Amino acid sequence: MTFDHVRKNQWLVILLLLAVIVPAHIIGIDRVVTFDEPWWVISGSNYYYALTHGDYENTIYDYHPAVTTTWVVTAGMLAYFPEYRGFGEGYFDVRKPKFEEFMREHGKEAIDLVRDSRLIQTALLVGLAVLGFILLRTLAGQWQAFIAVTLAMNAPFFLGHSRLLNHEGMLAMFVLISFLSMQVYLNKERKLIYLMISGAAFGFAQLTKSPSIVLAGLVGLMLFVRLFQLGDRSTAFRIWEAIKIFAVWMTVAALVYVALWPGMWVAPGKMFYEVYGNAFSYAFQGARLDVTQKLQPSSFNLAAGFSGSIAYLKNWLASSTIISWLGLILALFVIASKDERKMVRPVKSTIAYLVVLAALFILMFGVAQGRNSPHYILSSFVALDVIAGIGWGSFLLWVRDRWAVLDRFYLVPAAMGMLIFMQVQSALPYYPYYFTYQNPVVGGSSAYGYGEGLEQAAIYLSQKSGARETKVYAYAGMGSFSYFYPGETTVLKKVYLGEKGYPSIIQGMRDSDYLVLYSVLQDRQPESEDFLAIMASVQPEKTILIRGVEYVRIYRISEIPESVYERLAR
Repeated sequence: MTFDHVRKNQWLVILLLLAVIVPAHIIGIDRVVTFDEPWWVISGSNYYYALTHGDYENTIYDYHPAVTTTWVVTAGMLAYFPEYRGFGEGYFDVRKPKFEEFMREHGKEAIDLVRDSRLIQTALLVGLAVLGFILLRTLAGQWQAFIAVTLAMNAPFFLGHSRLLNHEGMLAMFVLISFLSMQVYLNKERKLIYLMISGAAFGFAQLTKSPSIVLAGLVGLMLFVRLFQLGDRSTAFRIWEAIKIFAVWMTVAALVYVALWPGMWVAPGKMFYEVYGNAFSYAFQGARLDVTQKLQPSSFNLAAGFSGSIAYLKNWLASSTIISWLGLILALFVIASKDERKMVRPVKSTIAYLVVLAALFILMFGVAQGRNSPHYILSSFVALDVIAGIGWGSFLLWVRDRWAVLDRFYLVPAAMGMLIFMQVQSALPYYPYYFTYQNPVVGGSSAYGYGEGLEQAAIYLSQKSGARETKVYAYAGMGSFSYFYPGETTVLKKVYLGEKGYPSIIQGMRDSDYLVLYSVLQDRQPESEDFLAIMASVQPEKTILIRGVEYVRIYRISEIPESVYERLAR
């Protein structure tokens, strides 16, 4: 079988695609829980309870609106604990451990619900990846699409976040699918199905996180460019066609938005207020409306946008692979190429629009106040990795066409395989904390201290005799520690560090058997400085290191001298 025979067998290529991207997304998927995930486990369980009791107005819990995430947890609950709806416990507070206690009382573990929900989310993401491959193949060719999707799905930063129970991976893929489908509709096949897929994906993206609204701006730009491609038609015709396309696109998105969010059925005003009012307030005023009370345009500050965007670009450099960097450089040659064949033009415009898409997310969060985590621009990471894949694919096919003898010895497919292997290999040393990847050239991770390492502390303590009867006082221990620990976990909250004399912390320590401190994060917190300085006089029973960096300190309470409590109380 020749390389061309393989290339023509679409289903064989899709099976190969699945073989390349699925393993890394499911192996050890329940190894770690980050700080945000317990919030969404409880929110999703509350969502499931609201749905099964017809309480549709209680299907919003934050301004994201995270409806896709809560649907994923609902599906996970149906798979793992469908009886949950019948116990009449009502709604749990996302900030308290009562939900976890309830699960254990009924012989269930929250980590098992996390695992099942993550697997369901992974199935969705893999399905979107296959759809993205099919769409991109139409635009750029089969092997460019194959490399682009495999590089993006196996990029360490995306891989790390898409395995977690959060919104970022789904947001990035819904945005990508919406764009690619619109690009196919405008430049390749004017079939209504592509326009509807694009609109539906935008609706799902909006149900995931409100910042996906930037996609409407990109689609507007694409339709504006389309006006000039219809130079043989009247101006009125071109404008009317653009309006019709945009109207259909928005209508499909709105139908998906309303159909899949029961809260919109009974209280649309409240839902819009909570989502967009809070989103704009948080972005421009740094807090929700329940804090700021109203939107105050005079407080909107765009001056920090440039420095914020530069910071996000640095995050991208630190968390992207060298393979991605080189692919972007190769993509520049595709853009600069003088080849204006009809089959090449969509490739160039696809790259250009993906650059705009990546820039829009970077600029938006660069301007926003109170938002500086690199995972907020995960859509930018995916867009740039797809560009890099197109660049690599175009380069390898150019080599094959220039030296046809190479194809006879399967050297080009071998090079593709090596390229994908190198991308996967970049991530493997960081398992299972792929999101902490550090580019070897730039150095330093842009994302760490999300809770990774706390599960190692829980596993260490759970191996001790009588662990189920012990009590651990853990900093930020809800979920990240407690889901893995069979005994009782109480949480050392950040707010306690601001109390004079640390009365809450002292009481929590005296009531517990072990103290767990998350030093990798606390070492960066000014409010933890004095507390950690006092605790430095005590030798930890165990220190958890990850790649040579201290993450967690474990203290046996019985070994902490009374003098430490006296110093804390001063």
